[in-house]
Amino acid sequence: MVASFLQLVNHITLAPRARGQLSLTLTRVSATLQISLLILHELCAAASNSTCLSAEKVEARERKFDVNLKKLGLQRDAREDQNLTTCEQAAQQMHELNGRALSPWHYYIDRNDSRYPRDIIFAECLCKGCIIDGREVNDYNSVEVRAPMVVLMKTKCKDADTYRVQKTRIEVPVGCTC
Repeated sequence: MVASFLQLVNHITLAPRARGQLSLTLTRVSATLQISLLILHELCAAASNSTCLSAEKVEARERKFDVNLKKLGLQRDAREDQNLTTCEQAAQQMHELNGRALSPWHYYIDRNDSRYPRDIIFAECLCKGCIIDGREVNDYNSVEVRAPMVVLMKTKCKDADTYRVQKTRIEVPVGCTC
């Protein structure tokens, strides 16, 4: 990859070109080099995470990850918000923040046994439209607000009872907006 980059640089410096062509060629070289470096970075990251771990080591890694997750304090108890189930209920009650919004939502627990944390609280919009003057108006629409969250994903290796663990970023719905 580096050799091909050097060949391109030599070609550019040896072959006189118009100023516009040279600028375009340098831009292409720069873009190619950046893409190559990104691919190389991903390959190195994948190689460093390709070690298969025993179930005990996976649990130890989850505990370490859990300490950092608790420091952030991102997750809350979804059971607190299960009283809101419909758009009409939210329009009438409007007590908690998730019910007071123009686009109310409720929380549910998303479970994935291949992910750590296994249970993540997701928000789900209650209305298709937005609540204006205490009723749903479909001239507007409700959309999820998403936030990135880093999780550990584990996949089974060929060897029995060993797993590959990798940090991954997922998008978590945290609320709704109009």
